[in-house]
Amino acid sequence: MGEIADNAVGSLAELLRYPDDLSKISSIKERLLRDKAAIDLQLKTGVKTQLDITTNGLKNILDAKALVGELSNELMNLNTLCAQAENMVPGFAQINRVAKVRRNFLAVEDVMRNLQGLPARLDEIEALIDADGKDIFGPMTNFLRIHYELSRLRDFRDQAMFQAARSSEDAKSTLQKYFTRLDNVSQEFDVILFDIAENLLEVLREGNSSLIVRWAKVVDMDERLDAKAKILNSASESHKELARHLSMNSQPMGTHRTLRNYDEKLTDCIKLGARDVFKNCVSTFPDDPSTLLDNLYWVTRDILFAKTDLTKCVPASWKITNRFVAAYHQEMYVLFKTLVTKETEAGLLLKIVRWSQKYNDTLVNELKIPSEQLTPPLLDGQEEQILDDYMRLICRKIEEWMTNLQKTEYNEFIERGQAPDVDPESKYGLANTPIVFQMLNQQINVGIDSDEIRVVSGVIHECKRQLLLRQQKWINVVRDEVQKSNAAMDEVPGGLLEYCIAVANDQVRGADYTENIINRQVNVNVDVLVHSDEDRNIQSKMVQELEDAMDGFIATAKSCVLEMVGMVMFDLQPSFANLFKSSWYTPAVTTTAPDGTVTSVPASVVIQEVIRTFEEYNSELTEHFNPDLFQIYTDDLLEATLVAYLSAISKNKGASLSPRSIDQIKNDVALMYPFFTSFTDSEHVESQLNGIEAFMGLASGDKVGAVEAFRTLKENFPDAPMKFVEDILRAREDLDSKSLKEYMETIRRECAPLIMNPPSDRRTYMSRLYR
Repeated sequence: MGEIADNAVGSLAELLRYPDDLSKISSIKERLLRDKAAIDLQLKTGVKTQLDITTNGLKNILDAKALVGELSNELMNLNTLCAQAENMVPGFAQINRVAKVRRNFLAVEDVMRNLQGLPARLDEIEALIDADGKDIFGPMTNFLRIHYELSRLRDFRDQAMFQAARSSEDAKSTLQKYFTRLDNVSQEFDVILFDIAENLLEVLREGNSSLIVRWAKVVDMDERLDAKAKILNSASESHKELARHLSMNSQPMGTHRTLRNYDEKLTDCIKLGARDVFKNCVSTFPDDPSTLLDNLYWVTRDILFAKTDLTKCVPASWKITNRFVAAYHQEMYVLFKTLVTKETEAGLLLKIVRWSQKYNDTLVNELKIPSEQLTPPLLDGQEEQILDDYMRLICRKIEEWMTNLQKTEYNEFIERGQAPDVDPESKYGLANTPIVFQMLNQQINVGIDSDEIRVVSGVIHECKRQLLLRQQKWINVVRDEVQKSNAAMDEVPGGLLEYCIAVANDQVRGADYTENIINRQVNVNVDVLVHSDEDRNIQSKMVQELEDAMDGFIATAKSCVLEMVGMVMFDLQPSFANLFKSSWYTPAVTTTAPDGTVTSVPASVVIQEVIRTFEEYNSELTEHFNPDLFQIYTDDLLEATLVAYLSAISKNKGASLSPRSIDQIKNDVALMYPFFTSFTDSEHVESQLNGIEAFMGLASGDKVGAVEAFRTLKENFPDAPMKFVEDILRAREDLDSKSLKEYMETIRRECAPLIMNPPSDRRTYMSRLYR
């Protein structure tokens, strides 16, 4: 309880380190309560899971116990029946003795034959070992055969020594002398076996994977035989009565195999191999620990090699990667203990800390090694204390200042009491964005003053985190305000469009400011802190994090643009609701010029209203909107217009298509085309209007024409849904249900390959028709 109280006091002291933290007690309490509730839920779930597992385990144990009991009873019944049967056979005891004598004679004859052939068989094995040359980096083609022959002789030796256990000491000594040479040859083979185990990675790097596989088969086979022997011996001890009966009537129950214990020795060999590698590395740089650290890159390389290549050659049950991790990590721990002393200079100590962090990060995050396997922690976990307090203070200040600034600017956006700021180029913007980046640059400079690139990296990471949070918050605020405006425009403050423009413009400014941090701070000021490849990687990571923030600014700007397009399209919902209905049809206006030229001007009232609305919005946008964002806005508006136009055939109740619909559609296109081409590329507009061209083909063509129109549609818009095609045909006044079915069947039949395998997976506005 005392330790728990001390930990609680320490945590509380960490939370209340400064006087101004007292004002946050209520928020800290709420956060702690939320954390406690989350932990309680996790514990409850974990306890329930473990209880279920334990219950199932107990049930399985009871079931197994019952089965073992039944089996034991059956075996004892068989033993009883056998004993009873002996009394029923006249002279059974004499017959049994004669049979046993015969078995003994045969066993003695077999032992004599094996003893007589032992020298020749050992000569053959030694010849095979000499042929391989004991070179573990060579092919060693006889490795499996040597093991097979030796295993047979070892098994014979174990059985013979067991049979001689009751013999005289002279007999046992004589028999042991016969096997002395076998023991020497076995020891010679084990030396080769363990030598391979100590140099697994080097043998594999030499391309000798075949030897590793054969070696693994040898070790795995002996492990299995060891396990079998242990089980049989355990069973023999547990059922002594049954074992006695079996030994009287046939072969002894159990086994007399000398256990090889290769599994334990394998782990010891890996540890010895790791120790030798580390000793060689340290001896290469005896008085230069800094250079030694620079040349420890092979540690993670070896572990990665074991995980990616060695695991393919050995059984998965060995968990060979874990063994290498344990061996190498222990050697790393010992090495760092010798490097870190009271006399260690600060520069080297910081370098050791950086190396330790990189080592842990590589193993856990890149190699996916569970952190609990890396025990004890290098430097006993003290490296965090050296750098984190300083970096944490900087990050905390960034978070506090960003929180205060954001509250102000979000309230200004929601209340919209005054117009947004206007820059010298008449573009809307937010007042706090320059302040935000001025503050971030100041804190990055503080991090650079520490002369520790890891601290700077932590500050950059916090800057990125805060910027991403700010971006997401803007996305949410803009979306919420647009939804409020659409739901009750009269009840919300005006100026929403202007502020949306300001937020979108500000994201572009934010991206420019962030790029300036990369160019001025990271690539110049931080560059003087780069002293190694590891530092260069950290610097590259900083650039990547800031580039992620820049991508976030662009994504936020695009989100604002989409919300603005949504505002425009919401205003036009009543207009698009008239498409393909009787109120939609209006004749063209014909005018005659003084020279007699007759001009037919489209008079589509619906689209005229749409274009007028677009022009009203654009009068505000063209002056105050960033040109690049205005281009994105125009492209998105074109797609949204086409989505609303084409989906009207499905959404508008009473919509229908007749021959005069085609003329009206052409009138509509004649109004839309010049408007959009005045702001964006004409080829892009024409490619997007191909959807309407296909629409007209499906709305007016015969079966052949409909098939061709469908092909054109799928080639230009591979994600166009079949429901859209069916809705167009269903709206045609010249098609009844039977004809509709024939048209659809014809299209599906003629265009089956196109339907099953679209020309590409490109996403177009057609995928949004039914959202």
